Amino acid sequence: MKLLLILLTALLTLCSTVIPTSPAAAADNAAAGEVRKDVEKTLDLWREGRYEDVYHRVIASGGHTKEYFINHLAAAPRKPACCWEKMQEIHVTVNDTRRATLKAKFGLDTGIGVEFMTKGLKLEKEDGIWKIKMSEVLLLSGTGKKIRGGKKKAN
Repeated sequence: MKLLLILLTALLTLCSTVIPTSPAAAADNAAAGEVRKDVEKTLDLWREGRYEDVYHRVIASGGHTKEYFINHLAAAPRKPACCWEKMQEIHVTVNDTRRATLKAKFGLDTGIGVEFMTKGLKLEKEDGIWKIKMSEVLLLSGTGKKIRGGKKKAN
């Protein structure tokens, strides 16, 4: 019994010295979990057809109005898939207290099956919520425009 107690104490001591958790690493893990949770919530709202709620969880871009965004999501050919297909292979990088990147394989329901798209999303924390750029949501929905080479074509 005494030998077992000594071995257990030695094992606990070894684990506490080999696997230290710094406060910064713990904070990054907490922030990464928060990023993931907020993106999942946004995708769930979108899948449920709660487009106005989704609008409040995105960063407006491109001068698009709330009505434009809602109408495009409602008419979109793709929406987030459910459950385990929604996001896979998730990797979160927290840049600072206001900026993060989430890279994942997104499952998108097309009405005739699920299509997968691997994409990195840049997020900003605003009003306590990690928000995705509107253009990124529109791109996932199949209604956005992908700009190649970083330049827009002049009309």
